[in-house]
Amino acid sequence: MKNRRFMMRLSILAVMIAAVGYTLYINFSEERGLVDAGDEAPNFAVKNLTDDEIELADYRGDGVYINFWATYCTYCRDKMGYLQDHYEDYEEEGVKVLHVNVDETTLQVERHKERFGYDFDMYIDRGMLVSNEYGVHSLPAAYLIDENGEVIERHVGAQTEQQVLSSLDRLIPGS
Repeated sequence: MKNRRFMMRLSILAVMIAAVGYTLYINFSEERGLVDAGDEAPNFAVKNLTDDEIELADYRGDGVYINFWATYCTYCRDKMGYLQDHYEDYEEEGVKVLHVNVDETTLQVERHKERFGYDFDMYIDRGMLVSNEYGVHSLPAAYLIDENGEVIERHVGAQTEQQVLSSLDRLIPGS
């Protein structure tokens, strides 16, 4: 009788552990909701610091480099410095760079832009709706979207200037 009761309790415990493990895996898996290479890039709308709104769909026909970043991210600052040096050259080639901040205040982003002397527009993802849809869990995160709206590559973490330039080269329409 005791042996049977023990086995029943052990079985229930095993089922509970499996259920908790599955729940944790589903809720905290990095792949949940992740947009990756080969996917069609979900459309989104964000506003810049002067409240002008853009949509990703507006850039159909251009290569698009989406850079998710935050002011506290050191690697983001490095990448933005590389992009500052080269974004105008790539815009002439049909590549648009969208710098999407992950839900910091307008004042924080404005001060950051002034401090580092960035010339490009910066957009703020209010409520992290876009970054959640794209599955951004770590910064910096970059999504390379071709002229047809397909994600051709996803980068997470630090990159060298050469890696960033190589990514931008891949986005030139017709290349």
